[in-house]
Amino acid sequence: MDFCQSCGMPMESKELYGKNKDGSINTEYCIYCYPSGEFNKPNETFEEMIETCIPFMIKEGFTEGQAREHLTNELKNLKRWA
Repeated sequence: MDFCQSCGMPMESKELYGKNKDGSINTEYCIYCYPSGEFNKPNETFEEMIETCIPFMIKEGFTEGQAREHLTNELKNLKRWA
């Protein structure tokens, strides 16, 4: 399974992959981060991405603190933030 190299979301199906400018599938980034050949929020900082992702992690059962720690440790290894 691929993971978005911006937000870390698992891309479990083709529908979750982002799109390049020519409409082809981009397998590195999800549809939410990279919907049409560029980042949805091109100026988003690492810290802002963490804040964006925390509510989704809480829905998966993480506490806010656990989510923040997990995202801080994991996102820094992704292509967009490395």
